[in-house]
Amino acid sequence: MPAGTTATRGRVRNASGRFSRADPGQDWPGCWGDLVHAAVESEDPRRFAAAAARALGGPVGLVGGVDEIVGYAPDDADGRRALAVAAAVSTSATVPAGWQVVRIRDSAAPPGALAVKTDRTAEAEAPLLDLVATLFAEQLKRAGLLRAQTSALLDRLVSDPEFAARRARHDAGALGLTLADAYWPAVLRWDIAGTPAPVVDRIHREATRLVNGGLTATFVTRMVLLHPEGDPFPWFERVVGRVRGVAPASGAHAIAAEQAVALAELSSEVIKLDGLCGLGPRPETDRLVVSERQYALDRLLRRVCGTAEAQRFVEDRLGPLIAWDRQHHSDLLRVLEAALDFPRHDQAARRCYMHRNTFRHRLRLARHVLGDAPDDPDGRLAIHVALKLRGALGRRAGTPEGGA
Repeated sequence: MPAGTTATRGRVRNASGRFSRADPGQDWPGCWGDLVHAAVESEDPRRFAAAAARALGGPVGLVGGVDEIVGYAPDDADGRRALAVAAAVSTSATVPAGWQVVRIRDSAAPPGALAVKTDRTAEAEAPLLDLVATLFAEQLKRAGLLRAQTSALLDRLVSDPEFAARRARHDAGALGLTLADAYWPAVLRWDIAGTPAPVVDRIHREATRLVNGGLTATFVTRMVLLHPEGDPFPWFERVVGRVRGVAPASGAHAIAAEQAVALAELSSEVIKLDGLCGLGPRPETDRLVVSERQYALDRLLRRVCGTAEAQRFVEDRLGPLIAWDRQHHSDLLRVLEAALDFPRHDQAARRCYMHRNTFRHRLRLARHVLGDAPDDPDGRLAIHVALKLRGALGRRAGTPEGGA
């Protein structure tokens, strides 16, 4: 323990809630022992914050990483003020009067800050603050390592069919994580590769805080949500809404399984859901979460789109319109498909990012080029299926537009 720290340690909270000098007989070595124990043997930052406040004799706020609240003490206005100071100073150079702050910079852990309210000078408080900050940095480092190990395990759980459920439970238990018997999975149709890593990490943290027992993982470049029990869709919707808030242009939505699946089947289900993400959004573009059952037709068409008969079907129904779009570099096929997807032209026009009058004009042209598309139900259904099958052909060929 640094020399000359007895006076600083000799401050405790009295009955009025304020900090004052301790009695000479107070067990201050025990106080610092509690701090070391909380830092070394505990992963709970709230416990460490409480021990630090007792040792330093003032309200303490701890922040680790950008936008990540770690802990504060005491649990009152003074403690919350300390947390606010730590959060502000972690990204700013200004320290309010009456506060001492140590910024924590370590390549092995997210940047953080320790703030404590004190009436002592910075020089007098520095040895104590340095000790607490060092212990806090070590706890942040261990917490970061634990998060990385947990993320790696969950990523493997949703991507590796060979990862046995018994082994997953054993490895999770070693990390202090208890896995449920089954999870209801959903895959976010949001490519996280183009999103800054801190934003993705923040979404992961916020998602798990929204529901008890909820987990998140990464499958290739997509986020996977795992709900343990009950109705998962409110949680799925809140997470997708948060993603749309930070990435409005992403058009993020989630594709959810039809039911919860056992751990042993989780990776197979996630792989299937990820494959559906490549089929594009459903006509209901405003929906945050859709069920995999809404892709039933697409899945059927994918199984037959490699046949010569499928290509002839597309050519027979859409040949003139395909040729027109190629020759004039137009998008009449998309207009016609939107008109069949949506019962109202204003909805279809929004889907095509067109004014309603422009959409109606192009739809009339599409019908004319196609030879006045039939109005009977069977004829409309055949054209609609041909348009969907053409999309499946294009995805199979790795092109954005299908072609016969």
